[in-house]
Parts: sequence; structure tokens; C-alpha cells
Amino acid sequence: MTTTDLLLRAWEWEPSIIAGCIALAAVYGAAVRFRFARQSVFFFAGVLALFLATASPIDTIGESYLFSAHMLQHFALTMIVPPLLLLGVPSELAERALAAPPVARIERVLRKAPVAWSIGIGAILAWHIPVFFDAGLENEAIHIAQHLCLLVTATIFWWPVLAPLERRRMHPVLAIPYLSTACMACTAIGVTIVFAPAGLYSFYLNPPDPYGALSLIRNGWGMSVATDQVTAGLIMWVPCCLVFIIVMLIGLGRWYASPEAEEPVAPVEGELHNA
Repeated sequence: MTTTDLLLRAWEWEPSIIAGCIALAAVYGAAVRFRFARQSVFFFAGVLALFLATASPIDTIGESYLFSAHMLQHFALTMIVPPLLLLGVPSELAERALAAPPVARIERVLRKAPVAWSIGIGAILAWHIPVFFDAGLENEAIHIAQHLCLLVTATIFWWPVLAPLERRRMHPVLAIPYLSTACMACTAIGVTIVFAPAGLYSFYLNPPDPYGALSLIRNGWGMSVATDQVTAGLIMWVPCCLVFIIVMLIGLGRWYASPEAEEPVAPVEGELHNA
């Protein structure tokens, strides 16, 4: 078994994944009446990122060998896919959706910063508790639920910052505490994983090795259980915070570049309190 063999064989051609990505792209196309604009590139990039995260060797290696590969997958599902999908939704499409009273009521609740922050970061924290994480690896139904939960809750988290409608977004200045505290939360999780004893996630102590690649990964790649765990913690720690910082800087840059930069407006009652 070589690295090339593993990367070629480890694609997960699961019909539900392929059908789900195609359906997501098709629904989007129908919603915009197949009048694609430059903005659509973001949405389709998000669909592609979703497919690669769930069907490429990242998924297979993460499920069967490396915690770090699984963490990379979670990074894509929470920090890459949702922002791209939201940036790809045209404002007129969002207006039509929010014209429905039930949707508008739900959105009014979920876009409140304390609610969105707690849901998004709470899900990341909960699913990285060892007992829940290992359960997702040992049970396929739980694993699917884990991925759907992370994707949906991350979309809720990013909505107050990247909502398709500008008026629904919090002011860039107010986004700083929202995103910086999220960075601190991910840092805390990452640091805990980095400095915890090797084998924090017991599943990876004796992985199933369906492709006979464990020797290659341990010896050829030099990924011992300890190295794998430290790498996973660093992925949670550094790239996640980098995404938050980039979004903060872009938001502030757009605000300063606007013709008339406005002072941040105080949030609606309780909207950013303690965010």
C-alpha cells in the first residue's frame, strides 16, 4: 500500500452524498431561475467543498485512521462550507424566503448573537467531547447526525455575520467580540486536545484499518497516536482562529472603505449582550 494507492481507493462514492450535493445545487439553480451571477461562484464552491469534505479520502481516512483528518473535515463543515453557501445566496432570494412569516419569526430568534453563538460553538464543543466523538465513529447513524448538526449549527452561527441581506448583519465593529470569543472557544478546545494525554479519543488507539494502510500512516507518514492528536488540536486552534480573523478584517475593511462609515448601532435589546 502506497500513499497514491490509498488516495485513489479511499473515495467514498456514497449515493446519498452525491445525490445530496446535486440536489443542493439543483435547488439553488431553480431558486435563482438559473440566472447565475458572479455571486453564484461562492455557492457552488461551497457545494464542492461539502462534497470533498464528505466523499474524498479526508472522510475515509478520518473515519478509519486519523483524528487529524476527521478534524480537518469538521473544519471544512463549520468554517468553509457555511460561509461560502451564505455568500452565494442572492439578496432577492433571501427576501423571498423571509417574506414567509414562520421563516421570519425563526430568523429573528436565531440571528440574535447570543443565540447563534451558543448554538454554533456549543455544537462544536459538544461533538468533541470524547464519548460523543467516539460514538459517531462507531455508529454510522450518529456519524451522519454529527455532520448534519455541525453543518446546520455552523450556518446559524455565521448568519449574523454573513447573512445575504446586509441589514440582517451585525455591524463589523460588533462582530469583533462575536468572532473573537468564538476564536477563544476554539482555542480552548484545541489547547485541551493538544496537551491531553495521547489516546483522548480511544477509537484511534486501534483503528479498524479497512484498507490495510495503518503501517503506511504510522511509519511512512510518521503519524503516531500522539502526533495525530496534537495535529488535530492545532487544526482546531490555528486555522479556525485564522478564519475568524480574516472575516473580521474583511468586514472592517469594507466598513472603512464605505463612502460614509457609520458608527456601530447599539444592538436590539439583548442582541449582543455577553456575546
